[in-house]
Amino acid sequence: MKIKLPYIFIGVFFVILSSCGNNAFKGFDKLEDGICIKFHRVDNQGKMPKIGDVVLIEVNQYYGDSLGFSTVEEYGQPMRYEVSEPSFAGDIMAALLNMHVDDSATVAFVIDSLCIKTYGMKSVPDYLTPGMPVYADIHLVDVIPAEQLEKERRSELLDMKTKDQALLAPYYADKNNKITDSGLIILDVNSKNGKKAVEGDILKIYFSLTTLDNDTLLYFFENEPIAVSCGDQALGVGFDEALRLVSVGGNGSFVIPSALAFDSVGLENSIAPYTSLRLDVKMVDIMTLKQYEDEQKRLAEIEKEEAQKRLDDEPAKIEAFIKEHNVRVNPTASGLYYLEILEGTGAVADTGDIVSIHYNLYNIEDKLIESSFEGEPMQFSFGKGEMVPGIEEAISYMKVGGKATIIVPSPIGFGDIAIDKDLPANSTVIFDIDFVDLQKNN
Repeated sequence: MKIKLPYIFIGVFFVILSSCGNNAFKGFDKLEDGICIKFHRVDNQGKMPKIGDVVLIEVNQYYGDSLGFSTVEEYGQPMRYEVSEPSFAGDIMAALLNMHVDDSATVAFVIDSLCIKTYGMKSVPDYLTPGMPVYADIHLVDVIPAEQLEKERRSELLDMKTKDQALLAPYYADKNNKITDSGLIILDVNSKNGKKAVEGDILKIYFSLTTLDNDTLLYFFENEPIAVSCGDQALGVGFDEALRLVSVGGNGSFVIPSALAFDSVGLENSIAPYTSLRLDVKMVDIMTLKQYEDEQKRLAEIEKEEAQKRLDDEPAKIEAFIKEHNVRVNPTASGLYYLEILEGTGAVADTGDIVSIHYNLYNIEDKLIESSFEGEPMQFSFGKGEMVPGIEEAISYMKVGGKATIIVPSPIGFGDIAIDKDLPANSTVIFDIDFVDLQKNN
C-alpha cells in the first residue's frame, strides 16, 4: 500500500533522528556521527561526495510497512540534491558523506523526529503513530563535484551576460532613446506637468515587466492599480528610478539593464541572472504616506459597511437562488443546503482521516471561481478544522465515490474573509464536490 501524508514533503528523508539508541533498529549500525544505517552494497573504489557536491540518488521511503515516497514513482529518474553540512547528529547528509557511488543503504529513524525536529510540531499528529519507524532506502547513483558545478555555473553565467549585452546593444545605439547617468534607458515618457514622486511617497501604478526577448514576468494593467513605495528597491534600483520620472497621469516605457535590476544574481525561481527588463508603467496617483493611510482607513470602513450589508442581505439572496435553481431540499441546522448527486459506495470519513476531494467553487452569481479538476485533488485532515465548516459537514454525509452540490452560507463558509473581488467577505459560496479518496487514520 502506498500512502501520502500531507506533512511529509519531498525533502523529508533528508532529516534523520539524532540518535537511534541502543539496538533501536535491529541489524542497523550506528556510525560515529549518529546515523542508523544498514549497507546493502559497498563499492570502496567509488567516488564519495563532499560538502557542496550534488548527488543523484534514488530513494524509497517507508512509514512502517507502507511506501510513502519514491523518486522513481514521482520523477521516473534519480533526484538531484546538494550535499550540505549535517543539521544534527544522524542527519542523512552524514549517511551520504559515508557512501560511495553505486552504494546502497537503508537509513532508519522514527516519525517523532520528523514531525518535531524537522517541522517544529509540538507532537506527532493524530493520524500518525508516535514511535512509528521510518526507513529510507538510498541508492547513490552519481556525484557531481562542487568544482565541476562551479565551472559550469561560471560558463553559464558568462553565456547569459553575453546574451544580455547583445540584447541591450540596439537600445543603447538608438539615438531616439535617452540614457540616464546610471544607464537606465528611456524609450518614451509621456508625462504631464503633474506631481512626481519623492522618497516615501506611495505610488498607485499599472505596470508590466518583460524580458528583452518578450517573456512577460509581471503584468498589472487590470483591476485595481498596484501601490508601491517610492524608494522601495525590491524590483531593483532601475525600477525605482524609472517611476520617479513619470508624473501623475503620465506613462512611460523604459529598458532597465540587468546591472540596475538583479544583475548576476537574478531573482530566485523568477528572473534569471543577467536579465535586462522592459518596464511599461502608467502613473495613476502619487500620495503622501499619510494620505495613503487615511485612504486605507476610509476604504476599510466602507468595506466593513458593505460586508455587514452583504451579511444582512444574505438570507434573501439565498432564498432567491434556491427559487431560481428549483432547490427542493431543506437546509440543515447549520444552514447548509446539501444536494446529493451520486451516492458513494466507499468508506465514510472519521476524525483524522485524510480526505481527497475534487471541487468546483462558484459564487452566488453562478460564476466559477476555482476548480481542482484540472489538477490534483485537494487533501485535508477531516474533523480537524482545516477546511471550511460547510465542506466538513458535507463530507460527513458522504461516502467515497459520492458527488454532491452544496450551498454554503458565509457563517459556515469563508465568513468575513475576503477571497477576491468575486468573493468578498460574507459571501455565500456553492461547491460541487467529488469525494475521490480516503486514507484512514490507523
